[in-house]
Amino acid sequence: MKIGLFDHVDRSDRSLAEQLDERFQLIAAADEAGYYCYHIAEHHATPLNMVPRPGVYMGAIARLTRQIKMGPMVYLLPLHSPLQVAEEICILDHLSHGRMEVGVGRGVSPFELNFHKIDPERSREIFFDAFACLDKALTHDRLDHHGEFYDYTDVPVPLKPYQQPRPAYWYGSSNVIGSTWAGEQGMHFATNGSITRAKTNIDAFRAALTKRGGAAQPKPEFSGGVAIGVSREIIVAPTDAEALRIAAPAHDHIYQNQN
Repeated sequence: MKIGLFDHVDRSDRSLAEQLDERFQLIAAADEAGYYCYHIAEHHATPLNMVPRPGVYMGAIARLTRQIKMGPMVYLLPLHSPLQVAEEICILDHLSHGRMEVGVGRGVSPFELNFHKIDPERSREIFFDAFACLDKALTHDRLDHHGEFYDYTDVPVPLKPYQQPRPAYWYGSSNVIGSTWAGEQGMHFATNGSITRAKTNIDAFRAALTKRGGAAQPKPEFSGGVAIGVSREIIVAPTDAEALRIAAPAHDHIYQNQN
């Protein structure tokens, strides 16, 4: 088992500049301590996330760390040009010397999708088209893609990832449909929720992955070559009482930022 960090950088009572400085100190310490990865969420128009452009934020992280893997969990593909996302991934992969991990998804908040004029009812279709286009842009010298939502003809792609053929893909899902699709694609996977719900999603992912025959880009550091992550909030303190004292206001704060 390996330990990583999943972050939102939700709004605090300090200036954003001060908050970011503190985050960078935390991430640098995690890098020095040997944490496996740092994943950052993408959200828009909400105090839950004050770094809605994760690529800008990760560019700074790439240069202050040396070994921790990093990436979005997830890029909300329906909100972006696949070609621009591919270009950003390549730059970040080189800035980090091959530590980029690419989480992709369609977005769970209908409010945020609506803010960007994306129909939540069609976001899954848009995501599939965007992902297919993104994958071509990362692995071909010229981009030719003709889908329902994205259309590119003979576009030069001079940027290439540091990692070949591309960085590993991750998919984060809280439902069986997304979990199954991630397994079918041979991605690495993360989920959340209660133990029961997380197990249901992981079981669906494993079944699809087994049927596929394994990970598209195996990671030798994990059994079976695939990373399966579960998001959990953990407070460490000398006693349970002290941990609860620390956790209670922190929980209340992030809950308020989610609503």
